[in-house]
Amino acid sequence: MWQVAGESLNLVARPIERFELAGTLNHHPAHVRSDLAKENFPAIFALAVTGRSAREPLRTHSRAAAASALLSWARVYRATGNPVDEWFFVPLLQAVDLVAGLLSPAQEATLLRWAQTFAISGDRFYEDLGDRNPARANNWMARRLLIRTVASTAAGDAAARAAMQGLLREFAARNYVAGPSGERDGRTFDFIQRDALHYHVAAVQPIVEVLLYTPDLVDPGVRAAIGSGLEFLRPFFLGHEEHVEFARTSNSFDRDRRDDGNPQFRDAPWDPARGRVLLRLARAAFPGIRGWTEQIVDHRYDPRTKLLAAIYGEPQRRAEWP
Repeated sequence: MWQVAGESLNLVARPIERFELAGTLNHHPAHVRSDLAKENFPAIFALAVTGRSAREPLRTHSRAAAASALLSWARVYRATGNPVDEWFFVPLLQAVDLVAGLLSPAQEATLLRWAQTFAISGDRFYEDLGDRNPARANNWMARRLLIRTVASTAAGDAAARAAMQGLLREFAARNYVAGPSGERDGRTFDFIQRDALHYHVAAVQPIVEVLLYTPDLVDPGVRAAIGSGLEFLRPFFLGHEEHVEFARTSNSFDRDRRDDGNPQFRDAPWDPARGRVLLRLARAAFPGIRGWTEQIVDHRYDPRTKLLAAIYGEPQRRAEWP
């Protein structure tokens, strides 16, 4: 993190008013524009971490660079509540949490208000969708709950945060569905809807992160549901079973992306490497998976994943975190 921050002190933020990723192909101009805008989000997060943890003068310089980038985004970007577009902002919302209290009162207020808009806009987005929309049961909702958890916690919105337990229970009840035996076996609505472990992972990982960041919000029933979703991956991750991705997806956009040449959506066996980040983070909270995931404990991760695994995976280090 310190290395990334040291290389990013002259970072120039590229804020835009909205992201347009959901429902657009990778080469669509709006999609390309959004990808370019978020390209330095990992560096902004690294600057915020370094602004709390490094030695001087790197600490002060990193904090100033992080604050400048975050304030630029807060002044330009207007949250829409679309979780597929906005879950990329989770590292920035965590960066707000790290630096806001070290800024002037006016700057702090600007960042906290901006963070809160992600929770508010997400609630409005889902009010407009209605109760029967599949986006209440799939990875869209998982990402929305992660955004809402981090945004409300960073903003100090106690009421929004208190509502999270009920929202998580409702989502777990919708997302984890019965298997061929008629019993819930850890498979998710996403797996059925998209016929893809790619989206099973996308539905489980955000809630694993919620559990890591705010364990007080996740009750035993939701924790057990998450654990079953991890166990569902075991035979595929270990190579005991194979699953051809998207072969029977019910989502036409999956086929559009396949036909457009996106390699992630071709009809091919799931690559266990795509479960590494989820399982690496989940090891901290689910000791039961450690025996069959030991091979993934290595250094082949992005800096943020390494940091999170170190913080949450080694309890003795938590007291050192500023």
